[in-house]
Amino acid sequence: MKILSAILLCFILFSCQQPTEKKSATPAVTSFDETAETAAILQVIENETSCFFAGNYECWAKNWSHEPYAMQAWNNDDGSMDAAIGWEKINAQGKNWIEKYYKNGKEVIHPVVKKEKPQVKFFNDRTAYLIWKQYNADKENKYYKLSQETRIMEKAADGWKIVNVSAFWNSNKKIPVDSLKL
Repeated sequence: MKILSAILLCFILFSCQQPTEKKSATPAVTSFDETAETAAILQVIENETSCFFAGNYECWAKNWSHEPYAMQAWNNDDGSMDAAIGWEKINAQGKNWIEKYYKNGKEVIHPVVKKEKPQVKFFNDRTAYLIWKQYNADKENKYYKLSQETRIMEKAADGWKIVNVSAFWNSNKKIPVDSLKL
Protein backbone atom coordinates (compact mmCIF):
# COMPACT_ATOMS: atom_id res chain seq x y z
CA MET A 1 0.00 0.00 0.00
CA LYS A 2 2.87 2.36 0.80
CA ILE A 3 4.34 1.78 -2.65
CA LEU A 4 0.98 2.42 -4.32
CA SER A 5 0.54 5.62 -2.28
CA ALA A 6 4.05 6.79 -3.23
CA ILE A 7 3.42 6.10 -6.91
CA LEU A 8 0.06 7.89 -6.73
CA LEU A 9 1.69 10.87 -4.97
CA CYS A 10 4.45 11.03 -7.65
CA PHE A 11 1.80 10.86 -10.38
CA ILE A 12 -0.20 13.71 -8.81
CA LEU A 13 2.88 15.90 -8.33
CA PHE A 14 4.11 15.23 -11.87
CA SER A 15 0.72 15.99 -13.44
CA CYS A 16 0.39 19.30 -11.53
CA GLN A 17 3.65 20.72 -12.83
CA GLN A 18 3.35 23.41 -15.49
CA PRO A 19 4.93 22.56 -18.81
CA THR A 20 8.09 24.52 -19.48
CA GLU A 21 8.16 26.78 -22.49
CA LYS A 22 10.73 26.15 -25.12
CA LYS A 23 12.83 29.20 -25.79
CA SER A 24 13.08 30.08 -29.45
CA ALA A 25 16.48 30.88 -30.88
CA THR A 26 14.91 33.42 -33.27
CA PRO A 27 13.17 36.54 -31.97
CA ALA A 28 9.46 36.97 -32.62
CA VAL A 29 8.74 38.72 -35.91
CA THR A 30 6.44 41.69 -35.62
CA SER A 31 4.67 43.23 -38.58
CA PHE A 32 4.56 46.71 -37.00
CA ASP A 33 6.95 49.06 -38.80
CA GLU A 34 7.35 51.99 -36.41
CA THR A 35 9.30 54.08 -38.95
CA ALA A 36 6.63 53.70 -41.63
CA GLU A 37 3.79 54.32 -39.16
CA THR A 38 5.53 57.44 -37.82
CA ALA A 39 5.89 58.76 -41.38
CA ALA A 40 2.19 58.09 -42.03
CA ILE A 41 1.21 59.89 -38.81
CA LEU A 42 3.42 62.89 -39.58
CA GLN A 43 1.81 63.14 -43.02
CA VAL A 44 -1.66 63.27 -41.43
CA ILE A 45 -0.53 65.95 -38.97
CA GLU A 46 1.07 67.97 -41.76
CA ASN A 47 -2.10 67.63 -43.88
CA GLU A 48 -4.35 68.73 -41.02
CA THR A 49 -2.20 71.78 -40.22
CA SER A 50 -1.71 72.91 -43.82
CA CYS A 51 -5.37 72.32 -44.74
CA PHE A 52 -6.56 74.27 -41.70
CA PHE A 53 -4.23 77.24 -42.25
CA ALA A 54 -5.06 77.19 -45.99
CA GLY A 55 -8.76 77.37 -45.14
CA ASN A 56 -9.61 74.05 -46.81
CA TYR A 57 -12.41 72.64 -44.68
CA GLU A 58 -12.95 69.34 -46.53
CA CYS A 59 -9.25 68.49 -46.48
CA TRP A 60 -8.94 69.47 -42.79
CA ALA A 61 -11.90 67.30 -41.71
CA LYS A 62 -10.53 64.16 -43.42
CA ASN A 63 -7.60 64.07 -40.99
CA TRP A 64 -9.75 63.84 -37.87
CA SER A 65 -11.43 61.00 -36.02
CA HIS A 66 -15.15 61.71 -36.17
CA GLU A 67 -15.79 60.08 -32.80
CA PRO A 68 -17.47 61.54 -29.70
CA TYR A 69 -14.25 61.06 -27.69
CA ALA A 70 -12.16 63.31 -29.98
CA MET A 71 -11.00 66.60 -28.44
CA GLN A 72 -9.35 69.84 -29.43
CA ALA A 73 -7.98 72.17 -26.72
CA TRP A 74 -6.25 75.54 -26.93
CA ASN A 75 -5.50 78.70 -24.99
CA ASN A 76 -6.66 82.17 -25.92
CA ASP A 77 -4.68 85.42 -26.01
CA ASP A 78 -6.44 86.63 -22.84
CA GLY A 79 -5.14 83.66 -20.83
CA SER A 80 -8.35 81.66 -20.93
CA MET A 81 -8.66 78.23 -22.51
CA ASP A 82 -11.20 76.45 -24.63
CA ALA A 83 -11.95 72.90 -25.67
CA ALA A 84 -14.21 71.28 -28.23
CA ILE A 85 -15.12 67.77 -27.14
CA GLY A 86 -16.57 65.34 -29.66
CA TRP A 87 -16.39 65.50 -33.43
CA GLU A 88 -19.61 67.51 -33.72
CA LYS A 89 -18.16 70.36 -31.64
CA ILE A 90 -14.69 70.14 -33.23
CA ASN A 91 -16.30 70.19 -36.66
CA ALA A 92 -18.51 73.19 -35.85
CA GLN A 93 -15.63 75.14 -34.29
CA GLY A 94 -13.17 74.27 -37.09
CA LYS A 95 -15.60 75.03 -39.88
CA ASN A 96 -16.56 78.34 -38.26
CA TRP A 97 -12.90 79.32 -37.83
CA ILE A 98 -12.06 78.42 -41.43
CA GLU A 99 -15.02 80.41 -42.76
CA LYS A 100 -14.69 83.40 -40.41
CA TYR A 101 -10.93 83.93 -40.18
CA TYR A 102 -9.43 82.12 -43.18
CA LYS A 103 -12.39 82.99 -45.39
CA ASN A 104 -12.25 79.52 -46.96
CA GLY A 105 -8.66 80.03 -48.10
CA LYS A 106 -8.82 83.68 -49.18
CA GLU A 107 -7.08 84.90 -46.01
CA VAL A 108 -3.72 83.36 -45.06
CA ILE A 109 -2.87 84.11 -41.45
CA HIS A 110 0.09 81.72 -40.96
CA PRO A 111 1.92 81.42 -44.31
CA VAL A 112 4.80 79.36 -42.89
CA VAL A 113 4.76 76.70 -40.17
CA LYS A 114 7.91 74.96 -38.95
CA LYS A 115 8.00 72.08 -36.51
CA GLU A 116 10.76 70.66 -34.37
CA LYS A 117 11.22 66.91 -34.63
CA PRO A 118 8.43 65.39 -32.54
CA GLN A 119 8.79 62.91 -29.74
CA VAL A 120 6.68 59.88 -30.66
CA LYS A 121 5.36 57.22 -28.29
CA PHE A 122 3.41 54.24 -29.64
CA PHE A 123 1.22 52.64 -27.00
CA ASN A 124 0.38 49.84 -29.43
CA ASP A 125 0.06 49.45 -33.20
CA ARG A 126 -3.15 51.54 -33.27
CA THR A 127 -2.45 54.39 -30.81
CA ALA A 128 0.32 56.98 -30.66
CA TYR A 129 1.16 60.19 -28.79
CA LEU A 130 3.30 63.01 -30.21
CA ILE A 131 4.68 66.22 -28.75
CA TRP A 132 6.69 69.04 -30.39
CA LYS A 133 7.28 72.78 -30.57
CA GLN A 134 5.84 74.55 -33.57
CA TYR A 135 6.67 77.96 -35.04
CA ASN A 136 3.80 79.76 -36.77
CA ALA A 137 4.66 82.76 -38.97
CA ASP A 138 2.57 85.90 -38.73
CA LYS A 139 0.63 87.17 -41.73
CA GLU A 140 3.51 89.37 -42.91
CA ASN A 141 6.04 86.54 -42.37
CA LYS A 142 8.16 88.70 -40.02
CA TYR A 143 7.71 86.81 -36.74
CA TYR A 144 6.90 83.33 -35.51
CA LYS A 145 4.61 82.61 -32.63
CA LEU A 146 5.64 79.56 -30.67
CA SER A 147 3.11 76.84 -29.88
CA GLN A 148 3.53 73.66 -27.84
CA GLU A 149 1.66 70.93 -29.70
CA THR A 150 0.49 67.44 -28.77
CA ARG A 151 -1.49 64.88 -30.72
CA ILE A 152 -3.08 61.60 -29.87
CA MET A 153 -3.48 59.49 -32.97
CA GLU A 154 -5.65 56.45 -33.61
CA LYS A 155 -5.37 54.09 -36.56
CA ALA A 156 -8.74 53.62 -38.23
CA ALA A 157 -9.71 51.39 -41.16
CA ASP A 158 -8.73 54.16 -43.59
CA GLY A 159 -5.48 55.18 -41.87
CA TRP A 160 -4.27 57.31 -38.98
CA LYS A 161 -6.65 59.95 -37.61
CA ILE A 162 -6.26 62.71 -35.06
CA VAL A 163 -8.14 62.03 -31.84
CA ASN A 164 -6.74 64.90 -29.79
CA VAL A 165 -5.09 68.22 -30.55
CA SER A 166 -3.75 70.29 -27.69
CA ALA A 167 -2.13 73.50 -28.88
CA PHE A 168 -0.87 76.12 -26.45
CA TRP A 169 0.45 79.29 -28.00
CA ASN A 170 2.80 81.82 -26.45
CA SER A 171 1.18 84.79 -28.13
CA ASN A 172 3.30 87.36 -26.29
CA LYS A 173 6.73 86.18 -27.49
CA LYS A 174 7.60 87.04 -31.09
CA ILE A 175 10.55 85.25 -32.72
CA PRO A 176 12.07 87.04 -35.72
CA VAL A 177 11.77 84.86 -38.84
CA ASP A 178 15.43 85.25 -39.78
CA SER A 179 16.58 84.03 -36.35
CA LEU A 180 15.04 80.55 -36.54
CA LYS A 181 17.52 77.83 -37.50
CA LEU A 182 15.33 74.73 -38.00
